[in-house]
This record gives sequence, C-alpha cells and structure tokens, in this order.
Amino acid sequence: MQDASPPPGHDLQYEHAALGLSDAQVLAALRGMIVARTVDDRLWLLSRQGKAHFVITSAGHEATQFGCAWAVQIGRDYVVPYYRDMALVLALGQTPRDIFLHALGKAEDPASGGRQMFGHFNSRALRIVSGSSSVGSHPLHAVGLAWAFRITKETDLAAMTFFGEGATSEGAWHEAMTIAGIHQLPVVFVCENNQYAISVPQAREVPVPDVATKAAGYGMPGMVVDGNDLFAVYAAAQAALARARAGGGPTLLECKTYRLRPHSNADDDRKYRRVEEVDAWRARDPITRLERYALHSELIDPAGLADIRTAVVAEVDVAIAEAERAPNPAIESLLHHLYGE
Repeated sequence: MQDASPPPGHDLQYEHAALGLSDAQVLAALRGMIVARTVDDRLWLLSRQGKAHFVITSAGHEATQFGCAWAVQIGRDYVVPYYRDMALVLALGQTPRDIFLHALGKAEDPASGGRQMFGHFNSRALRIVSGSSSVGSHPLHAVGLAWAFRITKETDLAAMTFFGEGATSEGAWHEAMTIAGIHQLPVVFVCENNQYAISVPQAREVPVPDVATKAAGYGMPGMVVDGNDLFAVYAAAQAALARARAGGGPTLLECKTYRLRPHSNADDDRKYRRVEEVDAWRARDPITRLERYALHSELIDPAGLADIRTAVVAEVDVAIAEAERAPNPAIESLLHHLYGE
C-alpha cells in the first residue's frame, strides 16, 4: 500500500480557481461533506441502538461522490447510484431528513415509502434512479437510459452510474460495458475502488491493479484518479460527462479511495483489515484534506470551521428528531405496489 502519511499544507492536486470553482462552491462542498459524515456517524449509532435495521455508510468516499456531483447537471442528467452513495445523493439535493426517513423505514421516505432496504436511493425530481440489490446489475439501468436518449434523440444529457470494484467481476457489469461501448452511448461508469469487495481484497477479486485498464476492452477510455481529492475527481468527471453529452461516448472513471468503516453494520472488518491499514487511510481522510486546503487558502479560519461543525450537528439533530417522530407506513399499505395492488 502507498504511504498514507498526510503531506503538509494543502495537498489537493488542483487549485479550485483553475477549475472554474468559486470560493463559495468549495466551502459549500466542505460543509456538505461534513454533513454527510455527521449523518453517517448518526446512522451508525441508530443501528447500534436497534432503530435502523441495516446501514451501509459512505465514510471515506465523500470526495469521490461530491466531486462527481459537481459535474452533474442536477435534474437533467440521470444518476444511478449504488448502496454506498449516501454522500452522493446528499450532494445532489436530498436532505439529512430524507436519509433518516429512509433508514428508519418511515412512510415519508422519499425513496420507497419505507419499503426498501437502506441504500436504495431514489428521487424523480433529481433524476436519481434506484439501484438494484444484485451487485453490478444497476449499470445496465444507466445504459438503458442512455439508449433511450438515443431513441428519443435527446441531446446534452448523460447517465452516470456508480459501483465498487467488486462489481466489475459480475456478468451484468460486462454486459453494460459491452452495449455502451458498441453503441458509444452517453454513460459515465464510476468505479469507487475502496480496495475491498466486502471482505475480499482487490487482488483476489480483480486481475489487474487498475480497474480502468478494463475500459480498452469495451471501446472506451479509462481514467484513474485519486478518489480522496475532490478537485481531481471533479476535473475527471466533468471531462467524462462533457464528452458523453457531446456524443463522444462512454468513459470508465476509477476513483481510488477507501471505506473508513466496515462494509455494513453487519460486518466486522477486523477479521480482514489490519488496524494499521485503516489508520493509514484515515490520515488521508478526504474531509480533513479539504479542510486543510480551505484553511491554507484562507477560504475560512479555524473559528469559521468550528461554527460549521456546530451548525451541522444542530441540523442533523433536528433531522433525526423529525424522522423519529414521523409515522410508520400504515398496515393497510403493506401490499401496495405488489401483485397488482
């Protein structure tokens, strides 16, 4: 594994201004990433309290997900996430309250009215399409959407789909890549490579060091990027989506990152990951890196950063309280959307 010691100063690859990003956008992303991590922390506690049955968190993936969200035309492009994309859907416009309603199975859950297991994010208004529980199958949905654009002759929009590196060993993923490559469809495939397919390390799941090298076999470019560098992810995602919207075809974008928590609340990662490895990656925490950048670039001072954290905790507290008070689905609705009901 690479040396994960945090370098001094602001260690992100690009200056934000060079990418056309304003100071306000950087601070909004920083706040949003802190919100995502705080929601993540509370979801973990809710699961330990027995209030949330199943939780999969996005801790460690925030830069990849926010960087890609920056490049999306929100409400126009279609986004097909996977179960670890909680930070992504927050970046696209869902709220902490939406997430807690979903996790607690409440009637007002915007994803499914409390009927889906956690991680099946969905929003018609934001064009977030619910993924599938079968690993690696939902990229087919993104390809189908892109094929529909071709049929209806819609232009200047794309589909973007997300998955872990383990999904690239699934047959459905191969089919999605094949069809997208043959027809040069406007799809961006984003691999959030966090080194483990649940407990199986990449070396035993993927036969090449970089998933992006697989792209050549499907007639599309592949790009590797530091998934903990918000600006590097944005630059790569923006280029890939612009290419897709302009008719240039699909791209496979591999974002190298790491999950800072177990696979889910049902997993014990101590059985397959060394503490030293996890600690080394914690030193590369994408939120800490962006905080360091913002401070070094004088976009904010320590007091301002502390104010953000205090305000976020209060916001999340309110969201949890509202979600816990919200009604459960009515018993009479049990068979809705099933068997013709």
